[in-house]
Amino acid sequence: MHKSTIGFLVLISIVLTNCTSVEQFNQKLEQPIPAEQLQKDIDYTQRKLERYYPNLYGYISKEQLNYKFDSIRKVVSKPMTSKEFYFVISPVIASVRQGHMSMSPVSKRVSKKEAKRLKKSGDGPLSQFVFEWKAEKLYVVKSKSKKNKIDEGTEVVSVNERTPQDLFSKYRKSFTSDGFNTTFIRKSFGKRFSLFMTNEIGINDSLTYVFKKKDSLFTKVVSRNKPVVKTTPVVKDSVKIVAKTPVDKAKLKKEKKLKRIYGFDATSKEYVKSLKVVPTDSSVAILKIKNFSQGRYYRVYDEFFDSIKKMNIKTLVIDLRDNPGGRVSDAVDLYSYLTDKEYTILQPAEVTSKTSMWKWGAFRSAPKLAYPFLAAAYPFYMGFSYFRTTKKDDGKYYYKLVGSRPQKNSPNYFSGKVYVLINGGSFSAACIVASSLKSNPNITFVGEETGGAFNGTVAGIMPVVQLPNSKIPLRLGLMNIKTINQTDLDGRGIFPDKEIIPTIEDKIANKDPELEWILEDVKNKRQ
Repeated sequence: MHKSTIGFLVLISIVLTNCTSVEQFNQKLEQPIPAEQLQKDIDYTQRKLERYYPNLYGYISKEQLNYKFDSIRKVVSKPMTSKEFYFVISPVIASVRQGHMSMSPVSKRVSKKEAKRLKKSGDGPLSQFVFEWKAEKLYVVKSKSKKNKIDEGTEVVSVNERTPQDLFSKYRKSFTSDGFNTTFIRKSFGKRFSLFMTNEIGINDSLTYVFKKKDSLFTKVVSRNKPVVKTTPVVKDSVKIVAKTPVDKAKLKKEKKLKRIYGFDATSKEYVKSLKVVPTDSSVAILKIKNFSQGRYYRVYDEFFDSIKKMNIKTLVIDLRDNPGGRVSDAVDLYSYLTDKEYTILQPAEVTSKTSMWKWGAFRSAPKLAYPFLAAAYPFYMGFSYFRTTKKDDGKYYYKLVGSRPQKNSPNYFSGKVYVLINGGSFSAACIVASSLKSNPNITFVGEETGGAFNGTVAGIMPVVQLPNSKIPLRLGLMNIKTINQTDLDGRGIFPDKEIIPTIEDKIANKDPELEWILEDVKNKRQ
């Protein structure tokens, strides 16, 4: 049988398998799963980790991890629902202490009709806010709707009578940072609060919040934020008719192009990659990188550093705060503008075998319309990854990354003073850049310990596998990515040279104490 025919039949079988009705799926989700089937899920999880996960025992011994799996096998002696089982098995995954590897509770599905209604109704009562967990309290740090506007720095006391503290206590063991730092835990819970709350109470059109501002409590029912269609009155025959505002197609086309080039953060309504000169000091520029996933970095960095040279910038501030990472190639390209010589910042990535990278996981995340193209490309990917993986004398397999080969620095490299802003939300590829820059004496780090580890992380290609019976998704990293620059303090992040941790009062006052310290330091050194 021809390969294309086999691929087509596989795709058809996938589509047919996924045709289970939403109602049937949700009903099954509420039903207890026999203990025998849950035991099979435990075995399945352990096999997947041992087969695909490199550096599995980096922060936990094989004996300790085996003991944890054996312990939950004893616990699972009676039927449990998928949600109950999640709280049994997810702490074992978290004990590996690799922040990219995670389990998520299985959510109820919604029908196409309901999904369409929810989209039309606007942002839900949880997604209208950006939350931050600080000093064992949850705060609103951004309110995205004018309808349900809440001031920054307002504390969330409860949501539908459930407190953030109870939620943190319940879910804390289900997620982790890279290694042993705690800064990422705080940042991670703030981002996952909406997910955890939805798992507890489901999808709602309105929620009852109890907020605290200063010393005053107040209750607010937050409903969905329905999108407002801008209209302009049109006068016709003395009758006022409401018409939609005409679309400026040229302007819209330009905006879309800029979003593709610089990337766009829909939450903050800001470009992912931006460069600006400090208004009070034209010799200082701030390069803000919100993530390494969006934007055409190969074009953006060249443009930015060309501007830096033309503007005669003497001091560059690179803001990596709350940057969760992204493409390794993006981070490696940025480094080329921050060194005056040829460089290699990564070791070849350790993988578990020559074929482990075949566990791509692209079909799970891609739309079904893309399946034929993925099926056509997959054999080429298999061959490419196979021949790029080699077995070395230590008996381990290694995959050649972009950053593990010598790279030429950019002609537009910056030779002035550099400050790097970091915090607990700096993770993954952001830490690869930070770790590589740490040995440079001309660079000063300001902020707090990063959430990602100094020595590297297990990430790269991250397929999601589904446990057969409980249907719990497990995200795995297939590549142990390590920087050339290493520290003896394994399992910790990049530490700042000057530690500054902003308070919630700073957020309320819209102050940036880290940046303020840098500008003062620049001023003092100039005198």
